[in-house]
Amino acid sequence: MDIAPYDQTKWIVLSSFFFTIPAMYAYLYHLYKYSILLVCTSLISANYWRKATYSWRRNMDLLFAKFAFIVFVSNGVVYVKKMSYVITGYSGLIILLYCYYLSGKLLEIKHNDWYKFHMAFHFIMMYEQFIILDSILLDRKFLQGGP
Repeated sequence: MDIAPYDQTKWIVLSSFFFTIPAMYAYLYHLYKYSILLVCTSLISANYWRKATYSWRRNMDLLFAKFAFIVFVSNGVVYVKKMSYVITGYSGLIILLYCYYLSGKLLEIKHNDWYKFHMAFHFIMMYEQFIILDSILLDRKFLQGGP
């Protein structure tokens, strides 16, 4: 049984690949474990949303997305110190959680705009990933005695 029609989920397949952008950034700056995590998250998410059914692909997406979320949030708590990143990062976290919640609620009632909120969730998550990755790099630069 399909969770949502493909004419809606195809956009989430696309937005799942938003995470490959910070993955490239992480790769360029030798943050390989984050790069691998983000690429895997993108592929697993896109694989689920290409045919959104109650299946092992959904379970894998939910599990892996939660794992990646925990990794990034915990790293955000540890590394995000720059005040502009703190303000935008924590504000963005609240907004992305609301978008995720709203997309789920709208999907439950079969509202046609649910996927737009899920795409917004993916977009804001990508922005948050950049903040966290850059904060990790700033911390490494500080530890190495950089400017």
